[in-house]
Amino acid sequence: MKPDALIQSYVTEVVRHLPKRQRTDVGFELRSLLTEELRGRVGDNEPDTATTLELLAEFGRPADVADRYRPAGFTIIRPADAPRFAWISLGGVAVQWVITLIAAYSAPATGAGDDWLSRLGTWWLSAGLGAFWWPGLLVSLSIVAAVIAARRGGDAPEWTPRAAAALDRDRISRPLYVLAISGALVGIAALVAAINLATLWPGLPQPLLDAFVIDEAFLATRAPWAIVLWAATLASMIAVLVAGRWTRTTRLLAIVGNTLWVVLLVWWVAAGPIFAQPYADSVTRGCLLLVAAICLLDLVLTARHLRQGIPAPAV
Repeated sequence: MKPDALIQSYVTEVVRHLPKRQRTDVGFELRSLLTEELRGRVGDNEPDTATTLELLAEFGRPADVADRYRPAGFTIIRPADAPRFAWISLGGVAVQWVITLIAAYSAPATGAGDDWLSRLGTWWLSAGLGAFWWPGLLVSLSIVAAVIAARRGGDAPEWTPRAAAALDRDRISRPLYVLAISGALVGIAALVAAINLATLWPGLPQPLLDAFVIDEAFLATRAPWAIVLWAATLASMIAVLVAGRWTRTTRLLAIVGNTLWVVLLVWWVAAGPIFAQPYADSVTRGCLLLVAAICLLDLVLTARHLRQGIPAPAV
């Protein structure tokens, strides 16, 4: 990677920790500062990768550099980490609410006074308020981490620039991506095996075979769409694997794919039973809602990645 590209990658890494209103100004200022410092080091010579990496290592970790533009004393949650903390906190609460609300309204009625409003009140006083244990746990862990960081003081390890390829945020790890594709194929094979469990292994215990009996209406109307989405997803993943990096097109395809998966999974849960056995069906619904939440989170992160970055300097 060329020195200019290394500086641009470093600046992008810094400004993504800042509010959007600061990114352009800070990006221009920081890029100019680093470029001038690099030219001062090499003089009339052409800057090389080693000198650039050395300069960036001395300048500091991107999160610490971002904090210089908004200094603070002892804080529980660093400003650079606040947006991520909020997403994780609220996302965890939202996932618990969705799962527990569906469980509350899926339970059979117990009497004349068991209407939707009374169920909502019972849910709010139990699982609804109880879901806030998750942000409390995160805050407690953040306090412990902040105290440890404050005691370490200047002994914290300095930031060392990653390899030039690793500074490119669009590059992928091909071995890990092959593992992900293999996992998707295993998931498809497991679904096919579950549908044909009685045919493939007729000697299994009857209660186990009964637990995996899939609703016929689900197989006829809702299940086939998964094959279409799986095929499209695998094709997109293979395209990224071959290229060795994400592009704007493949990220947009990932956003569309995750959106369709969320819609499909919510439709599966809302449109009727998936398994004939009630207990297996309820467990499956909860798992599918969790998968939908993960797809939604990945969708948000991918969309944020497309919006990150700062304008190139004017010539």
